[in-house]
Amino acid sequence: MSPSAVERTASSGAPIRILILSATFGGGHWSAAMALRDYLRSRHADRVTVEVIDFFEEFTPSLNVLAKFAYQQSVQFFPVAYGTFFELSNKLPTNPVVHELKIMGLARAASFIDEWAPDAVISTFPVAGGVVADIKTARPVLSATVITDFGAHRTWLHPATDLYFAACDEVREDLVVRGIPWDRIVVSGIPIRESFTESVSAEEVRREHGLAERFTALLAPIGGSASDAAALASRMAASGIQVAAVCGRHERLRKRMESVAARQDLVKVFGYVDGMHSMMRAADVLVGKAGGLTVSEALAMRLPLLIFNPVPGQEVYNVDFLVNYGAGMWCRDEDDVVEKVRFLSTHPGRLAQMADNAGALGKSGAVQVVCERVLAGVRAGRA
Repeated sequence: MSPSAVERTASSGAPIRILILSATFGGGHWSAAMALRDYLRSRHADRVTVEVIDFFEEFTPSLNVLAKFAYQQSVQFFPVAYGTFFELSNKLPTNPVVHELKIMGLARAASFIDEWAPDAVISTFPVAGGVVADIKTARPVLSATVITDFGAHRTWLHPATDLYFAACDEVREDLVVRGIPWDRIVVSGIPIRESFTESVSAEEVRREHGLAERFTALLAPIGGSASDAAALASRMAASGIQVAAVCGRHERLRKRMESVAARQDLVKVFGYVDGMHSMMRAADVLVGKAGGLTVSEALAMRLPLLIFNPVPGQEVYNVDFLVNYGAGMWCRDEDDVVEKVRFLSTHPGRLAQMADNAGALGKSGAVQVVCERVLAGVRAGRA
């Protein structure tokens, strides 16, 4: 570390420098990182400098495209194999894949951190957290890890990490059983954008999106093929359910959905939606996968979830959490999805109970808890 970097880090009056390491795999890790960045920039712009780095793009560029492709292909086409590897690696003392990734990114990450001289590094991706834990012993930096699911795989755990932010009490208890000191763990929830706390009426956003005032299922990207998702939308619409289908940047899915919408007025198709909070506000129930960020956003919006085709592994943690607390249902197949959506559309009392359960679990202030706790830790270290 250069002398100027040491002076900057040690000075109690210098702006606090926060580095956030993440990855774009699956989207949830990156969304959490963006939520943290936006909070720090909006609330502490005059006192905090913050930067977000894609770990793979910056430190292992030769593997970036290959790693993303391998993840996406295994999740979509070989989910059982992915789930088996996930469970097996959770029982091993060291994950060989993660170990090799850490070694490849270690030197570049150490050099970057020496040059940028952060006061704290927040990791929202497990490999990144492991690299920071390995190199922090020789550097005056606070290391924090934000676990972005409602369960903790072994790859998140690194003894030198100063702070862990957990989605729920169950994750904290699991970490303690695995040897992490209780006082290093904060049950914060998973950071989501502050837009998910905005108070907007369902009627208003339905008008904005051209939706009728009736029971609405928000169909988010789900596992399986585009034709499977289009068939599901068609069947729900045929049962009298208004479907708001969000296709993201999946062009084939969008075209399939538009062909369904041309035949059925109750299907409305949306591409990439920047304001996902307004789509959730317009819906009575969400049908989709169980990514940690999606679940956290829905809970903050008091939106019950019906999970179909969850990714084996981390998403099973999330489904179990939802089902155990009555905020969601796990659907076995397409028939089960249609049956449960129809049931909720005709049983407002049960729907309201699930919405209340979701609201009780939601932690809309997670981003504030994480950021303020990290800043407090930096200030304490400077004192």
